Amino acid sequence: MVEFLNRYVSIEKEGATTYGTEPSGTPIYGEVDSESMSTRFDMLTRADISRPLAAKSVTGTEYSEGGVSLAVQVDDFVGNLLYAFFPQDTTSNPSGSIYKHILTEPSLTNPAHGVYPSWTIRCGREEKEHTYTGMVANSLNISASVGEYVMMSVDFVGKAESAPAALATPTFDGVAIDALHFADGQVTFADGAGTNSTTAVASVKSISFDVNLNRDTDNAYAIGSSTYGRAPPAQRREISGTIEFNKVIYTSGVDASSNPLDEPTYTAMVDADGLQYNDGTLPAIQLKFLDEAGADYITFEFFKVRFEAPEASVSGRDTNTMSVGFIGLYDDNLGGMRVTLEGTKVASAQYDA
Repeated sequence: MVEFLNRYVSIEKEGATTYGTEPSGTPIYGEVDSESMSTRFDMLTRADISRPLAAKSVTGTEYSEGGVSLAVQVDDFVGNLLYAFFPQDTTSNPSGSIYKHILTEPSLTNPAHGVYPSWTIRCGREEKEHTYTGMVANSLNISASVGEYVMMSVDFVGKAESAPAALATPTFDGVAIDALHFADGQVTFADGAGTNSTTAVASVKSISFDVNLNRDTDNAYAIGSSTYGRAPPAQRREISGTIEFNKVIYTSGVDASSNPLDEPTYTAMVDADGLQYNDGTLPAIQLKFLDEAGADYITFEFFKVRFEAPEASVSGRDTNTMSVGFIGLYDDNLGGMRVTLEGTKVASAQYDA
């Protein structure tokens, strides 16, 4: 059992002007379910006409890639993973030891605000600590199903692995709290037409979404080094997801005040022009996940979404349900997404400080 004491993952933000240089500050340790960080080589092998087998080979490019998977809880490890995709942080202190972080996408008007950070990731693996510098977030997946923990996976790419080092003694950031789960989750919609209800719908069975930064790894190299010389640039940001309802939504529900819940209806989605939600003020889709006490929470807000064609079928074994994909679009005033986390185990300081 002693091996379990030496398994851990930590992240530490690198300096804004020192990409790939291992920092010496304070690592943040997370309670992860699995990690898959690894070194990759692109081999160059020569085959000439005089030999029946290639005789010479060298290492061309070197890089690292992999990810972490974990249940979502309101701590600074999860906060920093989300900050890797939403690098503008506004922090406040609602009360006592409770702090709130509002994370948004990079600014289009001020290049000094919202630069994607790079990280040093350290993985304890029973006998040695493996260190990966210059790691930048590439893709994020959040998934939640009824009766399950809210799950997160984040994939990174970065420089070649450093030499294995001595193990550290981790102190897990969220050891005193549990993860969020869908039993205490809320999903609300706003279609941008008429009165909007902030009451959660009772028809969503599961939801998942992805944020992909499409890193350009080819243009992170330069002559003179076999590994990345700069952070692989983020390209066009892509947001997509899938919602599963426990029934086919032919007519959207209403709240206690008879305000529409704005669930996307089957009829509207199969209409010739399709269905798009963009309220301009309220998020088109808001996901809110709370802990059991209802104090710590994380919300994910999508401000403009376009729904794909729904899928609904029935059989002798299966109830008639509905699932629909969606893509996140950009609202010129609000952006694409916003993330808010609030709790007693998040730092008072801004992540982008």
